[in-house]
Amino acid sequence: MNTKIEYIETKINNDVVFSTSSQHYLLQSMTNTDTNDIEATVAQIMELVDAGADLVRIAVSGLKEVEALLQIKRTLQEKGKDIPLVADVHFLPEVAEKTAHFVEKIRINPGNFTDKRDYSACFNEDEYNQDFEAMSLRAKPLIEICKQNNTIIRVGVNQGSLCGRIIARYGNTVEALVASALEWIEIAEKYDFQRIVFSIKSSHVKTMMEANCLLYNKMTEMGRVYPFHLGVTEAANEMEGRVKSAVGIGALLLKGIGNTFRVSLTENPVNEIAFSKLLVAAVQDIQHNCYEQFSDGILKICYPEKNKEQWWAGVGALTGKWWLTHVIKDIVIENQYFNIEEIEQLQNCILQICNIKKTHTEIVACPSCGRTQYDIQSVLSAVKQRFANYPHLKIAVMGCVVNGPGEMADADFGIIGSANDKVAVYKGKERISNFVSVQEALQILQENIR
Repeated sequence: MNTKIEYIETKINNDVVFSTSSQHYLLQSMTNTDTNDIEATVAQIMELVDAGADLVRIAVSGLKEVEALLQIKRTLQEKGKDIPLVADVHFLPEVAEKTAHFVEKIRINPGNFTDKRDYSACFNEDEYNQDFEAMSLRAKPLIEICKQNNTIIRVGVNQGSLCGRIIARYGNTVEALVASALEWIEIAEKYDFQRIVFSIKSSHVKTMMEANCLLYNKMTEMGRVYPFHLGVTEAANEMEGRVKSAVGIGALLLKGIGNTFRVSLTENPVNEIAFSKLLVAAVQDIQHNCYEQFSDGILKICYPEKNKEQWWAGVGALTGKWWLTHVIKDIVIENQYFNIEEIEQLQNCILQICNIKKTHTEIVACPSCGRTQYDIQSVLSAVKQRFANYPHLKIAVMGCVVNGPGEMADADFGIIGSANDKVAVYKGKERISNFVSVQEALQILQENIR
């Protein structure tokens, strides 16, 4: 008889184990310091622990960063900070294998275990299956190490970095995201490995919600529901970043999907934990302290919360819940504690996120990490200040070339960072500048938008 595996991660005795509780969400963030700067990274992790983080993710780009992360973990233990660490690994399975010996969780991208061949030409079922088997064999050494060390694998499926084989069959769709995740269930179970967590992310909030719901339903049909990590990529900052995350993450939490999550903000990572707490509070408070009505395409929400950011979180979560299953034409928000201007600002923000009404430029930005080598926060602020009034334009501000080109592929324009505070300007998928100073890049962007 199939058993439904519904559990979450809980920090106990300096390890991450599974628990049957469903009433607690683990809050995550990620460092944005250079991983090789051990002192700065340790200091930021300690700040996040003090703020209430349950797990902290760290970028591990190569073998040099593996050694740095080991020293970071030892330093934290010496300081008495008991916090599970998640190694964020891109491109190199061997880096994941080395790191899996001493961290609690490895975040891998399925696309890094696939062939880098051209899938534009037609290929048959046998070729498709052969490529899948090759990916399975590449994953086996990592899985065996994780089994030996009780290390969790987080399978991070991202719409901006799906493998060519999956896209060739499904397109860059919700179905493609779910198919990629299901392949890794098959691989893990083939090697008798259950310590897996799944995250499906997209900068498109509706895509992220639909993909997670579809994966959850598929798992339920299988009789094995593994943990979900939730997040909206490139949410940017300030009100837009918080509300966009609340719409996507909050809606799924209200549906009972999600065990751990991260609110990704292009800000100090401590702010991510602060808003995550407010989002949890809003989700828990909504059923007792909220009025909602949907009629003729108009969603009316009354959530009388005094804390502004918790109000954003609650209204965003409720909007996302309705948006999943209904066509929303307009949104009416009521709250006696805020004035008309503040209410209208929130309404316009949500209408923009839900693609109902465009009132300003859509600006997306990655939260940055140890791979980012320029001041992305100040560049994002400059872009928002100079290019805010183009309602049908989408601009991306990305930290590095690891995820940048793929994850901003549908933006009209983008800025992607490189080493030594240099950035490049993109128009669609095409790079239209060399790596230049930020000021030069902003001028190039201005000229092209004109």
